[in-house]
Amino acid sequence: MTRKRIAASLTLVIGLLAAGCMTVDAPDPRPRPGAGISVTGTGKVAVVPDTALVHLGVELRAPSLVDATAQASRQMSAVLERVKALGVGERDITTVTYSVEPVTPPRRTEEEAVRITGYRVVNVVQLRIRELAAVGRIVEAAMAAGGTTIRSVRFTVADPTKPEAEARALAVRDAQARAGQLAEAAGLRLAELISLTEGPPPLRPVGERYGMAVGTVMAPGPVEPGQLDIVVSVTAHYRLAR
Repeated sequence: MTRKRIAASLTLVIGLLAAGCMTVDAPDPRPRPGAGISVTGTGKVAVVPDTALVHLGVELRAPSLVDATAQASRQMSAVLERVKALGVGERDITTVTYSVEPVTPPRRTEEEAVRITGYRVVNVVQLRIRELAAVGRIVEAAMAAGGTTIRSVRFTVADPTKPEAEARALAVRDAQARAGQLAEAAGLRLAELISLTEGPPPLRPVGERYGMAVGTVMAPGPVEPGQLDIVVSVTAHYRLAR
């Protein structure tokens, strides 16, 4: 390589290095875009239930399919007639389970044919009872009219909109407080809120009190709804600053 070419190459390299140095900026003390902190806040509001959800109905067996379905229909019709007479409206009665299945005893060997010895019918409805003081009376009357099974008695609120809004506000404040504590511990401060998302759907207040199986003697007595909680969670992302 000639001296002229070497000199030209050195000049080009020095020029590139100089240009690179000129584009280097001083470190920016501000956080990078998107850099920040994510926290989860929770809000909880206690509510007093005003509605009972009762699952009850008929569960029985009979030797023939005709007898099983007919008997179940008679008993369930009597149950529904009785609860309606006590003030449970049509719109507050919903069928949640209806099944008919054969009853087969265990086979002694794999070669033995399946034998059907009867049929089992299950018909369960949900009663939405809006007067809590009447829950025990309605359940007892339903069982006396022909009901044979109580699956559950649960309590909720008819309209959770207001307590859910209160729980959301509490969750946002909780997230902001947590983020502020973490930022302060790190020697930083919170800047603007970048994003805010709500977690899974709010935990609707439903509390189960008891359930009873087929053949259980019905004696509900006083039913106490107690107190339930509506819980909301949010995730907040804040930008940090010095």
